[in-house]
Amino acid sequence: MIPVPRASKRKRRSFQLAKQNLDLIFDNLPDPIFVTDCYGNVLLSNSTTALTLDMSLDQLLKSNIHDLVAKNYYSKSYAVEAAEKKCVVQGELITKLGVRQISTSTPIMDDEGNVILVLTTGKMAEYTDKAINAEEKENAKRRKREIEYLRSYVLDKDTIVAESKAMKQLLLQAHVVAQTDGTVVLYGESGTGKEILAKYLHRHSKRSGEAFIAVNCATLPEHLAESELFGYEKGAFTGANAEGKVGLFEAAHRGTLFLDEIAEMPLPLQAKLLRVLETYEIRRLGSCVDRKLDFRLICATHKDLQKMTQEGTFRADLFYRLNVIPIQIPPLRERPEDIVALAFKFFEDFKRKYGLEMRMTPDTIEFLQKHNWPGNVRELRNAIERLIINNMQGCTLEQLEIERHLPGSVPQCNYVLTHGMHGTLKEVTKFVEKQYIYQVLNECGGKMGEAAEKLGIYRTVLYRKLKAYEQEKADER
Repeated sequence: MIPVPRASKRKRRSFQLAKQNLDLIFDNLPDPIFVTDCYGNVLLSNSTTALTLDMSLDQLLKSNIHDLVAKNYYSKSYAVEAAEKKCVVQGELITKLGVRQISTSTPIMDDEGNVILVLTTGKMAEYTDKAINAEEKENAKRRKREIEYLRSYVLDKDTIVAESKAMKQLLLQAHVVAQTDGTVVLYGESGTGKEILAKYLHRHSKRSGEAFIAVNCATLPEHLAESELFGYEKGAFTGANAEGKVGLFEAAHRGTLFLDEIAEMPLPLQAKLLRVLETYEIRRLGSCVDRKLDFRLICATHKDLQKMTQEGTFRADLFYRLNVIPIQIPPLRERPEDIVALAFKFFEDFKRKYGLEMRMTPDTIEFLQKHNWPGNVRELRNAIERLIINNMQGCTLEQLEIERHLPGSVPQCNYVLTHGMHGTLKEVTKFVEKQYIYQVLNECGGKMGEAAEKLGIYRTVLYRKLKAYEQEKADER
């Protein structure tokens, strides 16, 4: 036997390792890539491809290209054309999320010239001759950043719940903004999660390794606000710390400073903040030395700052200095898809906290969906915690007291019941379908995409059915 050279053995082992980890290799490629058979069935893909279509990788791997085009996930398919023409086909297409890319489909044929596989790759328009002017190039860069966000969102999906289209678009915007140092003002009703989004911006910025300093301007005592923000030297005033104190501006050096409730900042302090933002220098109380700072500023408010400038309660020059990148967070009532997902997230969190084993019933889910939630995410979180604590005492949904009492108690059903039912086959089938949908939704923790996949229906169909159940409940009342 002739010994195999060591280099050849290493090469063979490397090849076997690569073959075993083909899925992993595919998933780490930055651009869309997938393989279909000659009938258009998706056999292999990476997560980037799935995310540009607003679907999970598991869903994509069970799909057919013909169906995806018919349902407008793709504007068209070159994979199908390549299989039919038996040659490489290239062209531009647009995905469901509006991502424009140049797609190249290459047929792979057997010895007899029959197409057995089609390899399709996508490239952002930035890398093609299609981007012929500055505006198109900038749009291509923006779409590339969106793709990068979508990939990162797979790893970060447990941080911010975003089932609704409005929140997904907002997070796309936030991800792009996070890469810059521009001042951001987060607008939104109380309880919409402005501080959570501020932390998200910091976590995805180049300053993520530095401090995130959060200051609630509404809770700063007016007579201490300046010393808290700017700091002071030792002996600066009576009662001061003998060693002096670093201010919050300094503490945020190289990191992010988050000023919550910026509208509550007193006018005299607004003038001082404006100077800091113009020079990025601060002077501690009792000092004659200016200190150079480098921080990224994010502000938040539930008030209309522009209207406040007209009323004279907020400095106009500071408003225009702050309002570089305004981001509006929609209230929870405008994104009903997030209500269910958030409810399940909080439900699981509190179950772990209190060491309980229980499930949300269909009636509870319906009740949560139809409530207006004036307190937004904060109110929903408190309501779920109250629900779990009440259940520990054997109480019912009546004692939630979110909006008004509901007649009767909540049936504790964790499975589909048909025993003793009456009605036509259609009526019974409809009832069973409804119960099963809520059961699967429970099992999936409120994740619409996962539940739709288990049910074998599209997510839009699931949304439509849940909305119909909600309307039926309203009509009965």
